[in-house]
Amino acid sequence: MKRKQVYRVGFIMVFAVLVLITQTVISTMLRGDGENTTSKNNSALSSFGVNNEGYLEVGGEPLYMSVKGEYKKATLKELISTGDKNQELKTESELPKNVFKEILTLSFIKPQVAKAKVKIEYIGAVSYGGNIVGEFRVDGQLAFCLQHVRSTPGTGANYKDAKPYDNPKIQRALYYGWGGEGNIFKNKDEGIVTTSLILDRIYSGGKTGQSLPRYDKLWDLVLNGKDLNRKVRFTNTNLSVSMKGNKQVSQSTKLDTAKDNYVTINVPKNITVVNETTGKKVTNGPIKIFGGDKIHLEAGLDVDTQFNTGNLSSGLKIFQPMITAPQSGNTQVLGMIRYFKDPNNTTSFKAKFELRQKQITVQHIDKYNNKLLKEEKYTRNIGTEYSFDPKNSITDNGDKYIPVDKKTKKGVLGNKDVTVKFYYNLQRKVTVKHVDARDDRVIKTESDLYVRGAKYSYKPKKDLKKGDYTYRPVSTAVKKGEIGSKDIVITFYYDVPLIKASMKKIQIYTELASKGLPVKINLDRVNVYPDSVNDMSKEKIKLSIYQGKKVVATKEYTAKSLPTKTEMKIPATDLVVNKKKAYTVKLEGFNKNAFDIATKTAALTTDGYAASQKKVTANAANATSLEYKGVVMTEREINKDMKLYYETLSIPLKPLSKMRTGYGFEMPVNINYKNEISTWSDDMALLMKTPTSIVDKSYIDYLVKNKVASVPLEKTKGAATKSGNSTTISNIYELQHVNVEKQTGSLFNDDQVRKKDKRIKHELINGERKFYLPIWGDIGDYKFTVESTKAIGVNQVSFVVNHNLNVYAHMIAHMDSKTIKEDAVLMKPISLDNPFPEGLPKGWTNKDEQWIKK
Repeated sequence: MKRKQVYRVGFIMVFAVLVLITQTVISTMLRGDGENTTSKNNSALSSFGVNNEGYLEVGGEPLYMSVKGEYKKATLKELISTGDKNQELKTESELPKNVFKEILTLSFIKPQVAKAKVKIEYIGAVSYGGNIVGEFRVDGQLAFCLQHVRSTPGTGANYKDAKPYDNPKIQRALYYGWGGEGNIFKNKDEGIVTTSLILDRIYSGGKTGQSLPRYDKLWDLVLNGKDLNRKVRFTNTNLSVSMKGNKQVSQSTKLDTAKDNYVTINVPKNITVVNETTGKKVTNGPIKIFGGDKIHLEAGLDVDTQFNTGNLSSGLKIFQPMITAPQSGNTQVLGMIRYFKDPNNTTSFKAKFELRQKQITVQHIDKYNNKLLKEEKYTRNIGTEYSFDPKNSITDNGDKYIPVDKKTKKGVLGNKDVTVKFYYNLQRKVTVKHVDARDDRVIKTESDLYVRGAKYSYKPKKDLKKGDYTYRPVSTAVKKGEIGSKDIVITFYYDVPLIKASMKKIQIYTELASKGLPVKINLDRVNVYPDSVNDMSKEKIKLSIYQGKKVVATKEYTAKSLPTKTEMKIPATDLVVNKKKAYTVKLEGFNKNAFDIATKTAALTTDGYAASQKKVTANAANATSLEYKGVVMTEREINKDMKLYYETLSIPLKPLSKMRTGYGFEMPVNINYKNEISTWSDDMALLMKTPTSIVDKSYIDYLVKNKVASVPLEKTKGAATKSGNSTTISNIYELQHVNVEKQTGSLFNDDQVRKKDKRIKHELINGERKFYLPIWGDIGDYKFTVESTKAIGVNQVSFVVNHNLNVYAHMIAHMDSKTIKEDAVLMKPISLDNPFPEGLPKGWTNKDEQWIKK
């Protein structure tokens, strides 16, 4: 049994080698353009096998095998049992040179007409499920045999030329078997053994190996597997074309080949291939059509072309079993399988498409000069309705055109081309700019569209605003004309006042008529434009002071320089001492379009006072005080009454008491001065002017003029207080301090005492601030005054206080005294020892008496 299996395996291997060699030879036979040509090497097919001596040979030349690295002639039995695995069987000419002589003595070589240049490899024995076969590669390809029961052809046996063996079972066995494209095996040994035995069953009826695991599955695929037909053919190759709706449609055709086989059609951009079986559509690209798919072509009515697919090749290789049978005898039929792309296995189809449309030209034309602005061409099906409308607008070289009318043009396309014309008119834009004339700012821009030849008319607006102001058109002229070929820009200029100004307050200060009256002016102003605007430095305005209708002072400003505070002066020319006049300050001499000044706020009137320079007199005998009140400033604010500010002078008065000669009296002068605007400083000087007849002839010298002596008063106390803008000055002026010399009664002032006047001989006593009458003066009434020697206050007033001094008696009675009863001192001789024999006089004390005694 074992020997029988080895014998069978030998035959399998021989057949495998023969199959591969035959495949190689056939592949050379089918070169070129697909026509069969007979090769000179065909005899190699019939000269491979086991010769009479039992050795393997090819083309009559023995094959050598390697056993443990040494070469010897190959027999099937020894190859399987002792041969090295994965070796290549070699002819004598392919052996290494160092072993050639030894082998030469063992071999018999016949000359050969031709030798197949094949590479035969023995990989090793393959055993599976109790079955053993050898694994061979011929030119690298796995080989199988078809007849295991027949003997291997002998040397010199003649075989017929190899030819295709169109047996679908053989096809499927090789396709699903080991090494095929649909191989069902995972185990190599199982696959090689099972495939070989199935092939033997198909061709020779062999039954070996049916218990193998996948034998039944492979056998079922051999019987029921898919169709491996690789021939391609379209059922209709010349497709007629007809119109259907708005396209051209061809007849249908079907691809006749196996379902998994296909052809690829390269579809041009103006043709669509529609696969009716799958619903797929392709334009301008490749599409695969599989066996059984039904397709047709579609194209637009504007397509005029002869479409031809050209030769479409099968997408899959041909899976072709090949066999060669002996010319005679009962040796093995040799079999093989061949995969190839057969250049003759092609198909094609064609279809002719014809133009079935006419052209419609739509022209857009300038009505003015018939210039073609735009042209459009359309292709439409003959007999279809067309409808075109003018464009909303057309732009040509930057110019915009609009249609003359918007009527639709319709029709039905016949056998001739059609031209549709629409006319347009040039559109022009009128841009109206409203510009601020002072700062060139665009206030507003408007635009309107017209067509050439149309009339336009524009006038300035009356409702443009800048803040609270409404713009005034600089010109009210209407601008009109006719639209030509150019766009038009119209500019209207506007302005509003540069500033808003008004009188706020004026103040006129009292001053000497000889100096003029200061005027302070406050204005309100608000800029409508910034100072940088040119007109702010150009437009001028005057600030003038009027007395009645006469301008007495004026200043000129620009809108930019007009201040909110300024000072002016009413000149002395027309001023009169102690006179007031009404003065009006006006904003005038301005462009009413440049200055916003309301009439009622353009002027203010108030009085102006020239200093009174008055001499105020009072009689201390019959007045309690000397009073003066004069205006120092007038003020007027917009919408308010005039307000006066004053200065006042107040001196309390009281009469002098009657007195005897030789006594002194005090002359305090309490001056109270108040100024409501604080514009005068304390600068006073006072004199008491008295007749020289009541001036003590001592050593104090007074200025005497016209028998009147001027006795200066000194400020002994002074205080100034402020309340708001008001200042009050309170000063006390008194006579100078004097010193009285004992025994003589002579008077000396402090300066004389300080300088140690040589005329001082006796002790001095405090004479206080008194004016002393002469001891030996005359009885009677004496008049004298207290006067200011410097003008006081803003009004530069002076004052005179008249005093009356009644000298009614003498200090020392004398023989000629007529007032002996009133005289203070009566002198008569007394005894020092007893000066008062009749007792002390009333009012005298013992101390007085002791003083006399001393």
